[in-house]
Amino acid sequence: MRYFPGLFLAVFLSACGDDDSATQQLTAAQETVRDVPAGELIGSVGPRGAHQWLAVPFAEPPVGELRWRAPQAMSRWTGTLQALEHGSACVQPDALSMGKGIDGIYGDEDCLTLSIYSPPKSASEAKDAKLPVMVWIHGGRNVVGEASTYDGGDLAMTQDVVVVTVQYRLGPLGWFHHQELNGANASLEDHSGNYGTLDTIAALKWVQENIAGFGGDAGNVTIFGESAGGENVFALLVSPLADGLFHRAISQSGVAVTTSVDFATETEKKSSHVMAQEMMKAHGLASVPELRSIDAGDVIRAYMTSPDDLMLDTPTNIADGHVLPETPLLEVLEAGEFNKVPTILGTTRDEFKLFMAQNPTYVDRYLGFWMYRKNPERYERDAYYGSTQWRIGGAAAPARVMDSPVYVYRFDWDNIGKPLWMDLPGIFGAAHAFELPFLFPSLDLGPLTSVMAGGDDEQGRQFLSQAMMNYWGNFAHHGDPNKGKPVPASWQRWDSDQQLLVLDDDSSGGIRSGSETATIESLIAQLAEDERFESDQGRCELFEELSNFSNWSFLIREHGDSLGCGG
Repeated sequence: MRYFPGLFLAVFLSACGDDDSATQQLTAAQETVRDVPAGELIGSVGPRGAHQWLAVPFAEPPVGELRWRAPQAMSRWTGTLQALEHGSACVQPDALSMGKGIDGIYGDEDCLTLSIYSPPKSASEAKDAKLPVMVWIHGGRNVVGEASTYDGGDLAMTQDVVVVTVQYRLGPLGWFHHQELNGANASLEDHSGNYGTLDTIAALKWVQENIAGFGGDAGNVTIFGESAGGENVFALLVSPLADGLFHRAISQSGVAVTTSVDFATETEKKSSHVMAQEMMKAHGLASVPELRSIDAGDVIRAYMTSPDDLMLDTPTNIADGHVLPETPLLEVLEAGEFNKVPTILGTTRDEFKLFMAQNPTYVDRYLGFWMYRKNPERYERDAYYGSTQWRIGGAAAPARVMDSPVYVYRFDWDNIGKPLWMDLPGIFGAAHAFELPFLFPSLDLGPLTSVMAGGDDEQGRQFLSQAMMNYWGNFAHHGDPNKGKPVPASWQRWDSDQQLLVLDDDSSGGIRSGSETATIESLIAQLAEDERFESDQGRCELFEELSNFSNWSFLIREHGDSLGCGG
């Protein structure tokens, strides 16, 4: 039972007992009661001491006839919502849920919820607090992930901010553009195919209407996200529907790219036209709208190439011309036709290594777990090109064309453990997503958690974590990462000198200024002249791998002819 009347709430709380512990629980519970425009709710005190309200619905469940439609605003709920536990993840492959899914599928369609973390305040104190709000958009290539992975309590408590973590529809349930899906009277949002994008916009609208009751300032909202979450930050920067809903933006390892309608509907091998026909045939359906009748898990399975498939090959952030501009995203930024707010852009130094470590071409395993690089020289060479391409697409290229305040970082920390003498610092380095535990210290990365904590400089790790949280918190407060809490080095804006901030511990140079001068053109020229390749075939094999890696690989794909590798 998630809702119950206020009178029952009082009786329930009073039954906690008369000892000091029960009294503290009662006081804490009473202090988390909020009555906001969405309805009355009660939260709890999290492990970091922050007040938290978990799995708060921000839109109607997108089920039945609401599947593949824009999110619908909710009416005020009745009774008191018990926002005490995390809700269901959105439907996705089971690969990351550690066996919690059923028949290869994890999550539920009824998943449009957000969680709120704030410094502890009474309801009356919260109304006047006007704290900055930081809205987190999780990563996972827009096909996996959930908000419950990220506890915003540390940021809330150390930075005096309100943190909101958001869930949104994933994979083909979140992005599916087909002209026959909705009728002629449907809205442009319904026709857009960008349902996951619209979910994040709906969450931001909910924040605007309700966050004051939790101590937040609706006039000072920072959106931030990593990987696909960072790409979604870029999407919100260029979406006219998100105008005015946020005031600062941080993209961590996201890339400035959208998918054309032609690619999403016809060109891509998992395009909506192809997949709609496959699903209709498999379920004996006569029309595309009837696909709403099949199980959500069956939609996901249709895109899976194997039972353990994780990263579904499905187009996202579709340039439909209404939710997202038809023009390529970098061109939109260059034309100045975006929501101009102070922005932080950044990547890790060795983005590509996380994916190379899972590729048997590069890494082998002994007894199923002991990892080693087959050819360390080739590994470092290829990691350089893949990671540099990522840094260009995720930070340097957009920073060069944006006419709003931009700060750029590169995360270099690689002081990880060496269990059983494995060269994990060489295999992973400063890999994709490795900055996340520094911003969310309680984050569980599975087996990598103990590895990342197994380095020889715990004090340096904690120092870097606090510094990063201070930079991010200062930015949320002031739009400038240098103003507010003390930071170890001045973070200069990106300008004609192409300055960035290197984030590392003191054993490897510390937090310091750097620069990023690479462009796609200079990277291709370097690849063409690189004498470490024994033949042009090896050069073209790497080019093909880079150009097929992700939906943003168009950055490099058009340069194949200049390498003699084909376009």
